[in-house]
Amino acid sequence: MDFEETRIVGKPIYLGILGIHNQINKEEIHEKILHPLMSVLGRLPDKVILPSEGTSSAYISIWAERNNIHTQCVEADWRKFQRKAAILRDARIVKECTHLLTFIGIRSRTNEQTAFRHAKKGKQVFLVEPNPIELCEIVVE
Repeated sequence: MDFEETRIVGKPIYLGILGIHNQINKEEIHEKILHPLMSVLGRLPDKVILPSEGTSSAYISIWAERNNIHTQCVEADWRKFQRKAAILRDARIVKECTHLLTFIGIRSRTNEQTAFRHAKKGKQVFLVEPNPIELCEIVVE
């Protein structure tokens, strides 16, 4: 009798990624974001849901595939939705995830506001500050 390997211990972890960071390298993603995040979570996620564009998304997608984690890339339909495309893409990511990793933009704090709103709703949310790159968890009291 064959047994399938399973990762699910307790509730599944569906890690959603918001925002992108194009000025980041593979080592920074691993050392400053993914390794500390996995230490806090205690295990690998069951699925990663991320934007289809951006350097940070590419590195996270490669990491997930190497660790046999299902990835779901969500594209923004710029032709159909124009300026609302990113908002609709991000809303889909947030809806489908159980945990959220948010890259904070240098010029816009919109993703940060979204992250705090969902942390208050009970989602486990992590922020990546842009300069210097630093991972922190949002704790709502």
